[in-house]
Amino acid sequence: MSSTKAPTALLAAPDMPKPPSHELIVKVARDYGVSPFRQAREMLQFSRGRQRMGLHEYYTFRLFDPERSMEEKRQFVGLLANKDLNKRLSPRDLALGTNVIVEDKIFFEALITQLGFPTTQTQAVTSRTRHFGNIPRLDTVEAAEVFLLNEARYPLFIKPVSGSRSVGSALISERDTSDGSLHLMNGRQIPARAVAEEMFADAKGSYLLQSAVQQSDTLSDVAGSAVGSIRVVTLMGDQMPEVLYTLWKVPSPSAMSDNYWQDGSMIAEIDPTNGQVLQCHRGQGLAREALSLHPVSGKAFTDIRIPHWDAVIDITTRCHALFAKSGVLGWDIAIGETGPKIIEANPNPHHTLYQLATGKGVLNESFAPKFEAVAAVQKARLEEAKAKSRKKKKTS
Repeated sequence: MSSTKAPTALLAAPDMPKPPSHELIVKVARDYGVSPFRQAREMLQFSRGRQRMGLHEYYTFRLFDPERSMEEKRQFVGLLANKDLNKRLSPRDLALGTNVIVEDKIFFEALITQLGFPTTQTQAVTSRTRHFGNIPRLDTVEAAEVFLLNEARYPLFIKPVSGSRSVGSALISERDTSDGSLHLMNGRQIPARAVAEEMFADAKGSYLLQSAVQQSDTLSDVAGSAVGSIRVVTLMGDQMPEVLYTLWKVPSPSAMSDNYWQDGSMIAEIDPTNGQVLQCHRGQGLAREALSLHPVSGKAFTDIRIPHWDAVIDITTRCHALFAKSGVLGWDIAIGETGPKIIEANPNPHHTLYQLATGKGVLNESFAPKFEAVAAVQKARLEEAKAKSRKKKKTS
């Protein structure tokens, strides 16, 4: 007798990428005139050195394209090199304390709220062991179920206290007390008990239950009600932080969050000087396509200028200045009707999103000197800190 697995509410992690298939290699050879031998040679070359790409990433970023020069191809990074780059910009021995705060979403939100930055509102946190001051703690499945059915204010967004890529998240539009169910923003209906059990099935067991941001009509009219956050990457050298690049993560019409790995999600490049959308893409590799119009609303992407843009730049650069030991931070910003709100910050922003949005490598001639300048400042700070530590040990 076969059994059907019960549907889940929280977004599962994506499957691990598979090695390039024989069919993919043959198709690239046929359609682009790039021999399998050349593909293999370049894949091996880019898996080493500063690119550190997985074999699949060679196809993700379309580096097989013969119209790209070798110099342009070398400007791309894989996820491993992305992490290496961010470690150079924020050395662990210098930025560890900062990263601990930034990566713990509840502490980060509480801190920046206290300091006057606009951010999301947490209604409750699930945890068997931790306490969070005045924020209600749900320490059992039963307590979480009661909260979801009787106390929560909807729409409600659920996400892990730690983690990234929207894994473990859900957007709930409303509850139905007649049958104890919750309505997800993607149209599915799940028992509140099942959602509570999912949160406590996680060994880490800590989830934020937040009031969902009511997105600006300017963006909702184009992309739907699910929040498509603005990704702002900032660099901190020896002066005030500056914006490196800005993107708009446009949710798939059927998704509850804006993560690009979900089928149908889109990523748009934004002009950091004025908030103008420059271009938008969907998919990756051979399936990557440029979109001039949103596939559902039919609105033109390049007609959009992100509202409250000056405030977006202001809050991200000023907030980064709180964490001066971090040379790079990636910010996710929701655009509400009254202005932007900081959703979270990431000390290891995936620059691969920039590469997918623009078709350019992040180590391009404009960004590379900025990375080197920040890395030099951070190296000097680290050496100074180590020298002070050695001196203190000698005198103690």
